[in-house]
Amino acid sequence: MSVSKRIRRDRGAAGFFALLASLPAWLFALALVAGAAYVAFSPDNEGDRESVLVLSAIALAFAFVVSIIARWTYASVRAALTPQRVQAMWLRRFQAESGGTFRTSRVIDKLSRHGVAALTLQDRDAQLSFEQRRNRLAPFFWVVFLPVSAALGYFAVSQWNDTRAAAEAFRPTADNFGDAIGQAIGNAIGTGVVLILIIVIAAVAFMAATLIIMALAALAGPVGAALRGKRDDYPRLPRLLQRIKAGRGPRGASIVRISDDHWRDAVSSSLGAVDVAIIDLTEVTEHVAWEIAEAAKACTNSGLVFICRDGAELSDAAKLAVRAALGREHIHVVHYPEKRSASGTAFARDLREQIYNAADLRDARRS
Repeated sequence: MSVSKRIRRDRGAAGFFALLASLPAWLFALALVAGAAYVAFSPDNEGDRESVLVLSAIALAFAFVVSIIARWTYASVRAALTPQRVQAMWLRRFQAESGGTFRTSRVIDKLSRHGVAALTLQDRDAQLSFEQRRNRLAPFFWVVFLPVSAALGYFAVSQWNDTRAAAEAFRPTADNFGDAIGQAIGNAIGTGVVLILIIVIAAVAFMAATLIIMALAALAGPVGAALRGKRDDYPRLPRLLQRIKAGRGPRGASIVRISDDHWRDAVSSSLGAVDVAIIDLTEVTEHVAWEIAEAAKACTNSGLVFICRDGAELSDAAKLAVRAALGREHIHVVHYPEKRSASGTAFARDLREQIYNAADLRDARRS
């Protein structure tokens, strides 16, 4: 069975278990929507429309937040359960993503969803995509949220039991029937207010826990880059490559910062541990030409995937480097958008197909 077929089979099984993991959250969200609809359109609540609409709006907002958690749980669990059957290396030492340029890293960081682990060497720090940071914080989210949920649940049950006991023990003290009815109605309204407060507090706490995790994910990239901006990962690279060769490499994107002094040694050793090399031909310098030649030696001609910015013609230097390494000039190039605002869906699909094709060719030639 080809590598691409095994990955598709893996994704089917991972998607099933991810759906099971996210199903409780989806069911809870649907229950909230159904409850909001029932409360809003029930004939019994015609007399107090304002309170009913407020309660329904809170329930719908709560359902929206729960749906975000359900989608997040599904994506993170599916990515975690999908085996990384292809190890790719992205040579992007001179690739800048500042300003309005398209961020190819956002696409490559998501390859783990599709069974591809990406190793990136570069001479400056880069941030993982928001999805990668968010998925890595998913276990932390549940560690934070479960105690909060338990505390809120205990508070809600205690308050409701106290309110119900007070309502059952309530006896009108008025001297006439009209005042007694008024006291009973006031007690019922107070009970309803307590119920609404319990729901509001639970919803706010749930949203706060979600926002805290999202904020940590958003800040993890720039804060980490600022704190470790001068690091050199070359000493730990041999151990990482040993893990990759043994099939125990990290999931998702691994960014390794290498100084200029160790760059060529790091590139040569890393290419020997991967299945596919991704090379950007938008701007080919002398260093990139050397990397193309090294990648052709280590990954063979079948294991190279070339990308280029949309609208950019291959330079003479790029054609010369490709011809020197592969013995031919005509190659398939996957183009990515020029602007950051453009959709990267087509690029992501074409890149995956080229990686699968390269992995299948290398696997077939090995066997």
